[in-house]
Amino acid sequence: MVDEVRQSLNSVLAQTDGWQKSLKHIVQSSRESGPDRLEVIDQFLSLEGSGPGLSYLAMAHATWMANSEQATSALNSWNRAARNRADMLDAEAMAILGFGDEQLFRAMSTKMRDLRTKYLKQSINKSSNNIESKEYFRINRALSGYLGEANVFSSFATQQPKVIYIPGLDTGGFLDAQSHPIVPTLKSAFLDIQAEFDELMNDQQVLKPFMGHTGQNDLKTYVSGNEKASWDAFFFYRHGTRFEAAQQKCPNTSKVLESIDLCRIDGQSPEICFSVLQPGSRIEPHFGVTNARVVVHLPLRVPDGCYLELTNVGRHYWKEGEPLVFDDTFEHSALNPSDKRRGILLMDAWHPNLSMVEREVFSNLIKAISSIERDQFLPAEPENV
Repeated sequence: MVDEVRQSLNSVLAQTDGWQKSLKHIVQSSRESGPDRLEVIDQFLSLEGSGPGLSYLAMAHATWMANSEQATSALNSWNRAARNRADMLDAEAMAILGFGDEQLFRAMSTKMRDLRTKYLKQSINKSSNNIESKEYFRINRALSGYLGEANVFSSFATQQPKVIYIPGLDTGGFLDAQSHPIVPTLKSAFLDIQAEFDELMNDQQVLKPFMGHTGQNDLKTYVSGNEKASWDAFFFYRHGTRFEAAQQKCPNTSKVLESIDLCRIDGQSPEICFSVLQPGSRIEPHFGVTNARVVVHLPLRVPDGCYLELTNVGRHYWKEGEPLVFDDTFEHSALNPSDKRRGILLMDAWHPNLSMVEREVFSNLIKAISSIERDQFLPAEPENV
């Protein structure tokens, strides 16, 4: 049975001749209770790939999980199906999946949307036991905006978070750095951090592209300038993951980072690095993901003329040892017009207006959102299979 299921899955994934027949076999096996159904579901968990074939398999998996009330698994697979869907859906495959006409598919889409709404609202409710709703009203409003249930947006035309906007947080783009609680510690540690940065820059092989290994065309949307233009980084944390080797290379910097109150959400934040903008490089205008956090810069090596610009707000010329705090959901760009590299310590911190209750509720909401956006099939709870 294992080999037969695996062959059917691979046939659909690669869309080889007769793949619709394989899809039908998978769907029929999943409808029968007992070991065959369990085997089909189990084989999905190790499935890798992308493309239209995966989309049909993900729709099948999402349907099974939704019918057994497995919200996280169902939503994750439905989102995965959407990311891999072809422009034109195969009519025979859709009929096999139970979506033989547009009305049936729309009904399933509505069911998934409602499941998503319920799941995300529950993530807030679970974290707010014994807390009055007024204490996390802004997070509730943020979720309403995220779900499209309400118009929740900034009064600033150039503030456009890529993921979620929290209303009512004071900002005009730039924040008063001197009043942010982590700034005094950064300023007092400036010379130690600068020294470790300088030593690290003796070997620039340690730097990686800030945007990861994107294609050349994608890179141009973020960085422009001369033929050697580049935005590089040495990461201490990325998406909440701590890089031990980096911490050991720069122990003084690491000690400081672990001592300050940064935005820490498992699997998401903080993002901390030595950010290096190479000579003649420009970071093109872009937006951050949420105004729940602010970005803090500790400038370490700054040639003349280097600046950060918030569109329609203003420019800030970095000064070594003088921290900068800004809301990166405002459209922003940066320029190094010199013939030397610009280096800063970049990190995520909580927006200072958020209460501890709001931080906790928001963290749980972001974890819930990320849990349904994984690029993998998730198992169901055994009792519900």
